[in-house]
Amino acid sequence: MGKGLLIVFEGIDGAGKTTQVDMLFPYLKGRNLPVVKSKEPTDGPFGQQIRRLARTRRSLSPEEELSLFIEDRKEHVSTFIRPALKKDKIVIIDRYYFSTMAYQGALGIDPYRIKQLNEEFAPIPDLLFWIDISPRIGLLRIKNRRRVAFSTFEDEDYLCKVREIFSCLNLPYLIRLDGHTSKEVLSNYVRNIMDEVIPSLMVS
Repeated sequence: MGKGLLIVFEGIDGAGKTTQVDMLFPYLKGRNLPVVKSKEPTDGPFGQQIRRLARTRRSLSPEEELSLFIEDRKEHVSTFIRPALKKDKIVIIDRYYFSTMAYQGALGIDPYRIKQLNEEFAPIPDLLFWIDISPRIGLLRIKNRRRVAFSTFEDEDYLCKVREIFSCLNLPYLIRLDGHTSKEVLSNYVRNIMDEVIPSLMVS
């Protein structure tokens, strides 16, 4: 292997990102590939603060929210993502700066300003899987799974705006997945893509 790989899964709440990460990880492990996984927000101090604010519905300005996400990501990149890539690992991330573009962009911040700020320090992924799903179905999945109150980021009208920003992404490494499809079908599709691209991407 000549370099690591950065694989990102994105989508609105309830799209099934975490499920696909959890299905892909053991598959690649089973092929004896050096794979690690992580998520954003992280479990670090900034990530914990983000989740705490979302649960308590305490409001911050969009710029304050953006600052928290960027600080959390800077720590994530410096302590986990870049070190793993330097060790030639496959790094799978559940949410990345595209979520910040979509969620904070839906609050009025220019998504491409957010992209520029993040790409000053965050590596661009080799593959970005965007799982597209209607907000109504995503929220229904969350309700059935958690049976608790939604966070501040889980509002249907808001998620419609988030989904629209995701849908406007036009990137050469982006692969759109239909989140209304069964998790098994999606997983098989992702595996097939990974089987095709890993040999060509992981050469120097």
